[in-house]
Amino acid sequence: MKVQGRDCTLTVAKDDEYYPLPYSEETVRQASKGYVLPGCIGIRNREKRVITGRTIQGCVVTRLEENNVLALFLLLFYREQKFDLLADRYAYKIIYKNLSIKEFELRGENKEPLYLRLDVQENDDSYTTGWDLNTPDLKWINTRTFYFDGHSVIADLKVIPLVYRFELTGKFTEKAKYQITLYFPFTDEYFPTQKTIEKLSITLDRTFGVGIDLYDLKPLDDMAERFI
Repeated sequence: MKVQGRDCTLTVAKDDEYYPLPYSEETVRQASKGYVLPGCIGIRNREKRVITGRTIQGCVVTRLEENNVLALFLLLFYREQKFDLLADRYAYKIIYKNLSIKEFELRGENKEPLYLRLDVQENDDSYTTGWDLNTPDLKWINTRTFYFDGHSVIADLKVIPLVYRFELTGKFTEKAKYQITLYFPFTDEYFPTQKTIEKLSITLDRTFGVGIDLYDLKPLDDMAERFI
């Protein structure tokens, strides 16, 4: 990503390993929290906001690539393990410490790169700090990008002729909740008549054998393309 003609970087750090991301969007920030004091009636005082603290929030959107797919998926599988974000934004450098994932969305369109959005949240021990001399300034290196093949989705051992788009989302509150939406034309060749799909497989990259398997999917409503 470039800001004013200069390369900016975003790096995930976990267990002393660093993974530079080819990010296209990033909104991670320290948002103010507090309360508002209303203005007095009959006096030209505007309402005032009292700042009681700051909270780390926002999201990161990145392409899935050979060098980052394992690290990013591990953040989703082991949600109790925290990670850091190292951001170089041209004007300043900042490290967000001890973050975790609040929500995610994995999406793909046929013959287009796969994108992963991560919504982050802070924890009791989260904080921000600046870069020091020991902080590695890593640049993203162009590697193999994963593209979605709409002909590689299998539902109960039967290939769906064409899934031109899919969205897999997850929300982590007291209980994890996942939902997948499939976009494909209904045809005589494939039609979801079962009440559940016992196993849905989506190939993310054939060369490296990367894919996801989902089990016991239930439709949200009649004639739905979305399963949960």
